[in-house]
Amino acid sequence: MPTMNPAEGITSETIAMLRKAVSSGVLASTGMFGVDLSGRVALIPVNVPARNNTSAFPRVIAGEGDPLARWRAWLNVNSQQSSAAVGSDYAGSATLFQEQDMFAPYKPLAKFGRATLDAVAFARNYDDALADAELQTLMQLFISQDMAIINHQNWALPAVGTVAPAASATGGTIGASLTVQVQVAARSGANYFEGGSGPASTLVSVATGAGTTNSVSASWAAVKAAAAYDVYVGLAGTLWYYTTVTTGSVTITSLPSAAAAVPNLPLISSLAPGAGVLPLANPAVGGNGHPPTLDTSYSANYYNGVVASDLGDFGSTGPVTPGLGVPSGCVFQDGGGNVLTLSGGGITQLDNLNNAIWANVQLSPTAYMVNSLQGDEISQLIVGSPSSTTFLPPTDADARTNLAGGGFIGRYVNRAAGGVPVAIEVHPRVAPGTIIARTDRVPFPGSNIGTAFEIRCQYDSMRFDYAANWAPGVSGGGPRYDFEIRSQETLVNYAPTAQGVLANVG
Repeated sequence: MPTMNPAEGITSETIAMLRKAVSSGVLASTGMFGVDLSGRVALIPVNVPARNNTSAFPRVIAGEGDPLARWRAWLNVNSQQSSAAVGSDYAGSATLFQEQDMFAPYKPLAKFGRATLDAVAFARNYDDALADAELQTLMQLFISQDMAIINHQNWALPAVGTVAPAASATGGTIGASLTVQVQVAARSGANYFEGGSGPASTLVSVATGAGTTNSVSASWAAVKAAAAYDVYVGLAGTLWYYTTVTTGSVTITSLPSAAAAVPNLPLISSLAPGAGVLPLANPAVGGNGHPPTLDTSYSANYYNGVVASDLGDFGSTGPVTPGLGVPSGCVFQDGGGNVLTLSGGGITQLDNLNNAIWANVQLSPTAYMVNSLQGDEISQLIVGSPSSTTFLPPTDADARTNLAGGGFIGRYVNRAAGGVPVAIEVHPRVAPGTIIARTDRVPFPGSNIGTAFEIRCQYDSMRFDYAANWAPGVSGGGPRYDFEIRSQETLVNYAPTAQGVLANVG
């Protein structure tokens, strides 16, 4: 039995072990050290400009419970009115009226969070684990709300029109005398960021010539409310996903033998295309790489965001697929896949959009909602043009010797409206190739429109706590705090006729 040191109360064996561990001096590897508890950080970007823009999209609580937000509107039939000029003693001509019942379904947006009792205990005096879980869950709900406000859509995209293929003897590695087949599936804005698409277009074919350096190009017209297009390519009926483009054209340089990776576009969904599965039905299910036959361009769980409420036709219970109802009056322009161009010191495409909105309702957009790529292109074109002027302070030497390089165009002058400045807003959840001209105010006499858009809620961003049931044998099934942060909301678009969308921009 080990002998005890009565003075120290430890065994002789323990003393011997400590002697073996003695080192020549106090070293970094063997000496004392503390525990440096730096503060916790979060590296999750929460950039939600649409959700936080309460001037353009005020969040209001509905006055009474209803599954639908409902209102009625007098539509613009000015061009159908007869002249007010009548002869003496004749009655005035009849005023024409067209009333439209408007609907926007309320939809819940919700994110679930959990913190176990043990996790809260282990983080004590360092972090509040439950508060962290709640904050991160709330931030994810904000991101979902930002997405819904711009992109969600509960009507199906129109079908992709005729796809026109053409073969070239150069530019690729496609072999000689092959019949190359192509199909295209349109993605809505929600599809761009969350996965899915409409069904594939009609199959088209083109024959290559002699040689082994052939390529194939294909083009099609922009689909209303489409943000991007999945391209499928192959031979003899076996087509694979080739790429996703944000314009109505593609150049095919090789024949795929398997589904390609999704290209590196800003914030595009990494969900493999071709699955034919609703994004919200099972987001874990990837695509099989072949052309989809199911239509996942919309979801019954979505309300209609800015793009969908602008471009959808008026239907009996809300916006419907363009061509199936009364046109909303929103200006839609197909950019033809062309890049933005400069003319007369201005951007041709923006000037065309402004002219069309002015001709439609004699109003100017309040802001252009753009992706960072289009925001950068606008700035490069204007700042890089000879008409761009730099003003240097004549007497401030420090300002003249510490200039900042570069420049961002934050406002654009609407020449059609007599020089009204239009803000340029960069939104992470506007897809590249799409520019939304948003008009916030409609100051017509008797319009009764405070703001053109409104986020109308039955309840807004509330926490709901679940009772934690007993779940033995499951990690996380013990004592815990289960909760959900959710809202019941919809976007009300009072004036789609004052809005504009430019799509298919190169």
